[in-house]
Amino acid sequence: MVGQALLGGMVPPELVALGINVLNYAMFAGGVLIKLPQIVAILRTKTVKGMSETSLATEFLACLSLCAYNLLMGHPFKTWGEMALIGAQCAVQTILFWVYTKDKLSVAPRALVVILVAVITAVLWLGFLPRALYLALGLTQTALGCFARVPQIILNFRQKHTGNQSIITWGLSLAGNTVRIITTFASVDDFVALAGYLVAFVLNGTLVTQILLFRANTEEALKRKD
Repeated sequence: MVGQALLGGMVPPELVALGINVLNYAMFAGGVLIKLPQIVAILRTKTVKGMSETSLATEFLACLSLCAYNLLMGHPFKTWGEMALIGAQCAVQTILFWVYTKDKLSVAPRALVVILVAVITAVLWLGFLPRALYLALGLTQTALGCFARVPQIILNFRQKHTGNQSIITWGLSLAGNTVRIITTFASVDDFVALAGYLVAFVLNGTLVTQILLFRANTEEALKRKD
């Protein structure tokens, strides 16, 4: 790999390989915990104030498409597997949003989307996607990642607070993006995968900044919850 070769020129290759593996497996540990603080906060407060259903759902789809892309490209599971864990937690968050939101939701369109996602997942899993479309799939996860974060970022700026958004969750996400930029550069010759992590780094960094910037407003908003 180009990245690993460059690093190997500065430190022993064995040490580089060990460091990359330690980072990869640390990502799995982080993947288990990354959304847990937000899930606990929702269950404790029984409110999803300040959260965007669009962001939650599209983040789940972004995780799903990233996993599908890496699986189809044959990239080692250790270089992306934590996204499967994060995707599962995003699904839990979306369900909790449906349970606790005070807005009236239409069941039919949401059920249709769930069925459609299941069908698309089966098509990808069975290998029916033409190889010519793999690049499009890889770019899809980056586009969905932007679509997942941007509505939440805009909502935060408009309401001047971040609701139940967790600094632990987004801080871990930011740290994870940093690690994945390093491990992807070192282990996988795939600019599409690397670009996805770079974009996520910028967006997650913005969310962390908002949580810190609007901290006082957020505490006041949660005290006034219905």
